[in-house]
Amino acid sequence: MELDKKRIEDAIIAEVADKIIGEDELYSRVKTAVEQRIDRLFKDKADAQIAAAIDDAIRNGFDREYCRISSWGERQGEPTTIRKELERLISGYWNEKVDRQGNPSTYSSSHDVTRAEWLMMQFVADDFKGNMKQHVVNVTAHLKDGLRKELHKTVNQLLSGTFHVKSLDDQKLDNGYSPHPEAN
Repeated sequence: MELDKKRIEDAIIAEVADKIIGEDELYSRVKTAVEQRIDRLFKDKADAQIAAAIDDAIRNGFDREYCRISSWGERQGEPTTIRKELERLISGYWNEKVDRQGNPSTYSSSHDVTRAEWLMMQFVADDFKGNMKQHVVNVTAHLKDGLRKELHKTVNQLLSGTFHVKSLDDQKLDNGYSPHPEAN
């Protein structure tokens, strides 16, 4: 007797299918699980295809040619694209002449610069101002310390020259200065 593997598999599948269909609760659970899985797969695939279609539409939209039209519906100028118009507007913004406050110039002046130049000058000026402020603080601190040291030295010399006595503080400092060695 020879066993037919295919017939055995088909019989098992048929029996399982009959039992699933015969039991209402099991049937509804399987049906719900299958529907959820199909919905999830559909959503994943659909979302990916929709996102790709949107990306293509946006990318192509920037390069699609169009012509400007007047309020009467007549064509104006040469065909252009959104990408070219954005480049023109951005370039115009940075190349626009501005006054000393960064406002667009209404009339030409020798002090006018482009907005890009003005912005760079503001960055450089702010950086320079910060660096100079710190440098002035450092120089002032050194000057103050130097003046204090010289003033202290001068006062000590004046006091030692005026009073020919070596005080307790003089002995502690023992700076070696004694205008009159016999006063020690």
